[in-house]
Amino acid sequence: MKWVLTQHDDRAIARLRDEIDMSPLLATLLVNRGIEDPDAVRLFLANNLGDLSDPRLFLHMERAVLRIRDAIVRHERITVYGDYDVDGVSGSALLFLALREMDADAECYIPDRMTEGYGLNKQALDRIKAAGGRLVITVDCGISALDAALHARSIGLDLIITDHHEFAGAHDAGGEAEGRTLPVAEAVLHPALLHPDTDAAAAERLGVITGVGVAFKLAHALAGAGALDGHLARSLDLVTLGTVADMGKLTGENRILVKHGLEALSAPGVRSGIAALKQVAGLNGKRITAGTVGFSLAPRINASGRMERADTAFRLLTTASPEEASQLARSLDDANRERQAVEERITGEARGICGGMDMDRSGAIVLASADWHPGVIGIVASRIVDEFYRPAALISIKDGVGKGSARSIPGFDLYQAIRECADLLMGFGGHKYAAGFSIAEDRIPAFRDRLDNIVRRTVGPAGFERSILIDGPVKLAELTMDLVRGLEQLEPFGRGNPEPRLGARDLAVLSSRTVGNNHLKLRLRQERGMPFDAIAFNRGGRRSGVVRENDRIAAVFTPRLSSWKGTTEIELEIKDLKPEK
Repeated sequence: MKWVLTQHDDRAIARLRDEIDMSPLLATLLVNRGIEDPDAVRLFLANNLGDLSDPRLFLHMERAVLRIRDAIVRHERITVYGDYDVDGVSGSALLFLALREMDADAECYIPDRMTEGYGLNKQALDRIKAAGGRLVITVDCGISALDAALHARSIGLDLIITDHHEFAGAHDAGGEAEGRTLPVAEAVLHPALLHPDTDAAAAERLGVITGVGVAFKLAHALAGAGALDGHLARSLDLVTLGTVADMGKLTGENRILVKHGLEALSAPGVRSGIAALKQVAGLNGKRITAGTVGFSLAPRINASGRMERADTAFRLLTTASPEEASQLARSLDDANRERQAVEERITGEARGICGGMDMDRSGAIVLASADWHPGVIGIVASRIVDEFYRPAALISIKDGVGKGSARSIPGFDLYQAIRECADLLMGFGGHKYAAGFSIAEDRIPAFRDRLDNIVRRTVGPAGFERSILIDGPVKLAELTMDLVRGLEQLEPFGRGNPEPRLGARDLAVLSSRTVGNNHLKLRLRQERGMPFDAIAFNRGGRRSGVVRENDRIAAVFTPRLSSWKGTTEIELEIKDLKPEK
């Protein structure tokens, strides 16, 4: 990778140090993340639930609350209609439980990925109506379902949309959302649809929330003042699952919600479903981080919607029975193992196809097969992007129709590119870095050519060069226990708030070996200082001839506190390394 040193604003760093007692490194990291104003720094580090915005900032929130309360009073059947991914399932569980807390006649409907696909569909709405439904509230879907929304109204179903995805079109909708086409509904709740007089800073903080975050805001508005001291505060574990799994930015309100949600997930007295999930994942007694959610808990919840119906995950998150939760968690764990096996097979096949392509002449990677499971192609697309550093779309074909899932690279707006291909598609949705679509099989070649041209035209050769931003250079002797503990104030880390990445040169390799599942374990010393342990994940197979004992290297790393048998030491997690002469 190309190493890029972040350009520091020395004046802003000095101003922070003058007004707030903190280390030069912590001040540098905050300024590098665009947090320069002392008041903004205090807000960022405090993570107080009391700093969450009033949910009534949403343009249609009052309409939504009035309609739902009216349905509760009239004992009308309310159906929560969610997406099948973690964001949708956790948001559906949160809203369903909040409605039940208010004695609503509530049920939940999550479409089947294989037979129904993403979002609102007319057949599901017909079934909900036939079963006595009167009001449908979407979670993490519906913003682009214009035809389905019209159908709901035609059969006498009221509709409230809660979503965070891109809007369907670029036309005026009655003056309320200029430049966007809104579905016909009683209310549309979306972080881009706020009251015109909303403070710009509040709008920016709200703009990062995902589907579960919008559902949380609706539940908060329904519960009223003081809600964060009761049932709603206990739902932050669900908000965290969906936000982290959906790669939501860990800035603004997401940061506050996830910070408290991770504490709830780490506590022993979590909800039955979470406790059972932690048990099968081997996480009991361990501190849950955003990484733990992303790599351990979320994949098990997602496995339900990827390999079968997502009902299993929804039931897990809503059951109060430890016995049922244990059985459901084991079922999800089994589904996750199956998902991993299918994913590995498809990844191998996709990687083989890519190996035969001329990447120097390629902009986008578009691969299709009738043998690929539609539930895992999004994960495989992400892995292909990571390996070949090109926007990638994988398509699963059945009966002449392809279901596609696409992922992007930093700096390329995938949704807008897909939108430029709309005339070739049967439908599409998503956001800047991830999108889904359906396409007739015979149009895949034309789609491949057009998307490739868009990427090459937009990105250019320089855009395909991997780079890593370095917050600043350090001497290993500067890394003290107190300093590293101070960096923990920046947690939780994730998109929008990356882990600190520091650079050091002239590191002597005292020892080098492969450990665990192909990880490179090093012992490093700089000058005559004390040695540090370091770990480079998934680099063990490259040890021979790359990093050997007595070599000298430069490294980009994140310092961490590592505890083992009652002893805590600083360990360096290597992000990239280069030999030095």
